[in-house]
Amino acid sequence: MSVEIRKLSVENVEALIEVARESWKWTYEGIYSDEYIENWIREKYSKEKLLNEITRSWSEPDLLFLGAFVDLKLAGFIEVKIKEDNAELLRLYLKPEYTHRKIGRDLLSEAEKIMKEKVVSECTLYVHSQNHVGISFYYKNGFTVKGIDGSDFLMIKKYE
Repeated sequence: MSVEIRKLSVENVEALIEVARESWKWTYEGIYSDEYIENWIREKYSKEKLLNEITRSWSEPDLLFLGAFVDLKLAGFIEVKIKEDNAELLRLYLKPEYTHRKIGRDLLSEAEKIMKEKVVSECTLYVHSQNHVGISFYYKNGFTVKGIDGSDFLMIKKYE
């Protein structure tokens, strides 16, 4: 299995929506209804919004939008917004069949390399308190819980 991490392009938008849909259905089964998930995907992962963010990521250095490609197919993605010396991990999703295969770690590592070049001192993220796979992943990769915001944990990782 060869994994390539690279910037997403507009040609990847349909695959990106599919990764988000599959990941959300798998991650939030029993937490949110299928109807809620479909509405969320339609709203937050609309083709128009994603095309705009992908395009921005190519022209603005404050937005990282990277994909993990396995045998040329999109397996997952990460999106990070950088503001001065802080970063916020906005999204990190994998198709369910690619979880527990170090692809998420590879995506995060590549994003962290770029963050370190930009002298980011900390990265924060929000993760649903019942997303046990996500929480475990972030703990294993150096994040700690800083607080609670509604049904989400606010997690943080500091860099030297």
